[in-house]
Amino acid sequence: MQDRPFLIRGAAVLSMDPAIGDLPAGDILVQGDRIAAIGHCLDAPEGAEILDAAEMIAVPGFVDTHRHVWQTQLRSVATDWSLCDYTINMRSVFASFYQPEDVWLGNHIGALEALNAGITSVVDHCHIVNSPEHADAAVQGHRDAGIGGVFCYGMFRNARHHPGAPIDVAELIGEMWGDVEDWRFADAERLRGNGFGAHDRLRFGLATNEFELKPYDEVQAELRRVIAMEPQRISMHAGMGALAKDNRMVKHFLADGLLDERALFVHGGGFTDEELRILADHGCAISATPDTEMQMAMGHPVAYRFADAGGRASLGIDIVSNIGGDMFSQMRLMLQAHRAWLNAWAEQDGRTPGTVTVQARSILEMATIGGARAIGMDDCLGSLSPGKFADIALIDTRAINMTPMIDPVGAVIFYANPSNVDTVLAGGRIVKRGGQLTGIDWPALRRRLIASSDRVLSKAQRIPLEKIQALWTAPWYFDRRAAIEAVS
Repeated sequence: MQDRPFLIRGAAVLSMDPAIGDLPAGDILVQGDRIAAIGHCLDAPEGAEILDAAEMIAVPGFVDTHRHVWQTQLRSVATDWSLCDYTINMRSVFASFYQPEDVWLGNHIGALEALNAGITSVVDHCHIVNSPEHADAAVQGHRDAGIGGVFCYGMFRNARHHPGAPIDVAELIGEMWGDVEDWRFADAERLRGNGFGAHDRLRFGLATNEFELKPYDEVQAELRRVIAMEPQRISMHAGMGALAKDNRMVKHFLADGLLDERALFVHGGGFTDEELRILADHGCAISATPDTEMQMAMGHPVAYRFADAGGRASLGIDIVSNIGGDMFSQMRLMLQAHRAWLNAWAEQDGRTPGTVTVQARSILEMATIGGARAIGMDDCLGSLSPGKFADIALIDTRAINMTPMIDPVGAVIFYANPSNVDTVLAGGRIVKRGGQLTGIDWPALRRRLIASSDRVLSKAQRIPLEKIQALWTAPWYFDRRAAIEAVS
């Protein structure tokens, strides 16, 4: 945080707080790591720094509720991948070759990328925990960047490969799909005790195995152990289009009493309306990631369907190996996809809608206060409100793509991009000022990231994919023995 208070002066404030509303030219007073006051013509405390924001839009720091941050050094490898391609390559090959140093780089630079785009809180579904040292490096990457949110310790087993050695499919299946090793639960408890507080900006969560691909008795046993650890949130991939098949996991969880507000389901396009109502009724949340869901056949992005059911809908970026790490593109894509979906229903009835029924502000809410609600941190995040963390993004409206700024909501959603984010505060600390991240040596970090990327890619290229491809393209087995027979 800053050593002295400062006053953001004259911004167009989109507070996302109904008690405050929008201010055409408002001031925000920051003291320590919190917002102290918001209003018109506030008095600056003695010694305060004045930040002129007369041609800027102030929004709460965006809340990204699902990202695999570790994949930062693999940008663009997944450009034309299906979900099956992703599983074969990312989960079964690339993840094998990440060392703790690679994890720190991916998470640190990935967190900086998020902050650069005005995202101040991320739910990191961290399934690169190949050892306790990997877990430590992942958390340290976030802390060194200064981002908040929820670090979700991954229970997933990654494959282990040795370049040049033959692939034993039965051993590979056992490695990846066996029960969660006890050391992971013990290590997760160890890590949680290492600086995660109940009122901190970065909190502790858990990320489960791929439940829709495992027998339900294993799912139930893992989830009961995870719930007993009382994490801030439990991040679960679920409802991924046709991959969900007929397992109807939500009803199983309901019958077994495994649903509560800690559950953060990710994707969800394969959920029925009844399942969405069940999740909403039990206080669960969903993170929709429209870019990857539309590319990888995970069903139509479900955020608005879930919101209509009364649920806590939010947005995530997902895989930075495929998607740019900013919230602007996800807001646009989700909003327009839902508008197109509604328009298609009208067209089937022979009607042309006379109005746009879904307003742009609704998607800004999902990306801010909606995300904070989804992760159970709306008491301290998601809106520009006195007493909340000073997580603030100032968006400059002087650039050619932002001039003139007539409607600030429309400007943020449909015109802005990370280059327009002038200033970012994370917990009262200025992490971006004048369009540049502060306190980092980007050329040095960039060299390290490229070297890491080269190492991982070169090792992955030495792994023959034929048997791994057969393992996963045989239709997403629930039965490990059947999978072994199919590829033997």
